[in-house]
Formats: sequence, C-alpha cells, structure tokens
Amino acid sequence: MNSTDVETLKKVNAEVQPYLDADKPWKGDLFPPQTPRCANLAGRSKTARENWLIDPLIRTLTAHFVDKTTTNFYGETKHTYTNDKNLHIDHEDQRAIGYRVGSDVMMAFMVPGVKTTVDNGATIAIPGSHLWGSDRAPKVDAAVAAEMDPTECWAMLGGLYHAGGANVTQRERRVVHGMFFTRGFYRQEENSYLANTADEVLSWSPAAQKVMGYELSSPNIGFVDFQSPLQYLRGEGVGDAFGDFDPSQEQAKGETQ
Repeated sequence: MNSTDVETLKKVNAEVQPYLDADKPWKGDLFPPQTPRCANLAGRSKTARENWLIDPLIRTLTAHFVDKTTTNFYGETKHTYTNDKNLHIDHEDQRAIGYRVGSDVMMAFMVPGVKTTVDNGATIAIPGSHLWGSDRAPKVDAAVAAEMDPTECWAMLGGLYHAGGANVTQRERRVVHGMFFTRGFYRQEENSYLANTADEVLSWSPAAQKVMGYELSSPNIGFVDFQSPLQYLRGEGVGDAFGDFDPSQEQAKGETQ
C-alpha cells in the first residue's frame, strides 16, 4: 500500500542516518555484523513519529487485528476493557478453521527508505504462514521477497514467518523503517520509556504519546504512583483524591437509574 510521499521519506532517511552511521556491529546471531540499526525511531525521527506512527490507516488496521476487549466484574459491576495495542509465530494452527481475528498480538509496518529488491535483501516472508501452528518449521525456499518502491508500505501480521533477506550487492544498502505495535498489556521488545526523556515525551503530540504507551490500558495497567504516565511526567499531582482510571466507571456514574 502507498503510505507516504517522497519528501517525507527523505526527511525520515536524513533524521535516522546519523544513528545508522554511528551504530556498531552486533556480536551474535540476531543481526549480521554488516547491518547497521537505528533503534527508537519514534524518538529520533520527529517526521516518522508525527506522520507515520499516528497515521489513521495504521490505527484502523491495528485496531482491527491487534486490539482486544475483555470484561469482568467488580462486585456486581461489569467492566469492559479495551487496549490500543530467527522466524517464529505465537498462535495455534488455524489452517482448518481459517484465520481468527484477534489471534495476533503484534502487527508490523515496513516503509522502505530505498527501492528494496531480492538482490539488496528485501524482507522475505512465507505467505499463509500466519495460519500455521508453532509446531510447523518454516522453510526458506517457501519464502517470497517483499520488493517495494519508496513511499510504499508492507503491513504484516505478527503470526507471519518473516526474515531479512540477504544483500548480495556490493554497494547498495537496504534502508527500511519499521514500526511494530503490540497490545498495551504486553511488554514490548524495546524499552522506549527509558530511551526518551520526560521533556522529549512531553514535546510530542498527544496522538504520538498515546501510541507510544504514555496512557493507561484500562482499567489501570501502566499507572505511576496511581497517576497516569502523563500526569506523572507533568508533575500535576492528584489533588484531594485519586481519580478513577476506568472509563466504564465514569460512564456508569453518569447513568440514571
């Protein structure tokens, strides 16, 4: 799908390039030593954060595939909770029953900074593997390359087997910007809360703050000293009493009997 324009892409490329240049080789199997990385895309690229990260289409897709709503009771009061939020997959075999929406706990979006090809290491994936169970081993010869032009975007369910392709060129560098979304009550892979200072986070748009997890996953997951993260960062305090984190409680208080 088309996701951005050339000028926006150029800005993001320029904002992350100093970090790619300063990166050091990885010792281990997770990344090839010749692959530079730039973590904390939201904090290091204002353009990516305030354009791509909060894109309405991305929010629509993550809401459909990743969000989860559950209910329980406090006494006799019913509460509904909704959160935004080597090759492997994380769900059961669905080949017989078909894909079940909600079975994926993660979704990714890849925006190429350059044209990606088989030769320069375009991301590879196995079509249909989002339906497999965890007991089926992936085979590289079943994978296809996600070749893309700049301004395009590849949306991927977390249950899809994927990997970085091999760059067999001598001079080309495959730059791809990745955004990964998971449910608000799961621990994400990168600790963005320590990667960015309070002043930096407070300078972000409210939409970006929300996407990056600086709010509560109802009813109370993520509080700081019984305050929401942004209340805490702003030093607002709590006044005479702590507020109720649960939006369904506020709705119940407004209902008439």
